[in-house]
Amino acid sequence: MSRKKVLLAGESWVSTATHIKGFDQFPTVTYHTGADELLAALKDGPFDVTFMPAHEAQRNFPQTMEMLSAYDAVVLSDLGANTLLLHPDTWVHSKPTPNRLRLLRDYVGNGGGLLMFGGYYSFQGINGGARYHKTPVEDVLPVTCLPVDDRVEVPEGYAPVVVGPQSHPILKG
Repeated sequence: MSRKKVLLAGESWVSTATHIKGFDQFPTVTYHTGADELLAALKDGPFDVTFMPAHEAQRNFPQTMEMLSAYDAVVLSDLGANTLLLHPDTWVHSKPTPNRLRLLRDYVGNGGGLLMFGGYYSFQGINGGARYHKTPVEDVLPVTCLPVDDRVEVPEGYAPVVVGPQSHPILKG
């Protein structure tokens, strides 16, 4: 059986903190990934997953249809639109680069798979910062992104209940 190639972009972040101990203080920086459990679960399955952390996606996310079409599906997880719009050549050097949101829309139009899930920088995200509202990616999502912060925080936990037909394969088992 041929394994499906999947690009997982996002799911990483850097945290900074200042520790204040009386008069003294010092900063720390930590790097985190949120994909470890997902990658472990998919490791021996039918998917060959390439993990591209957010800081790498800014530069290395595919810039051509040929490069993107090497994957059967793309997963965007906790990765804001600006990461794909503002390649370092554009952000730092003011050079034109391809609009990777348009490229993703066209990739889906050509039969490529797209899944978006994640956290504070998916869909519209915290404080509206993910910014997928009115982008080409929104055109191919099965939802409309709100123009504002779209989160619903549920600190007490949530147990979803399927209320409609349960014939979709994702609901089996």
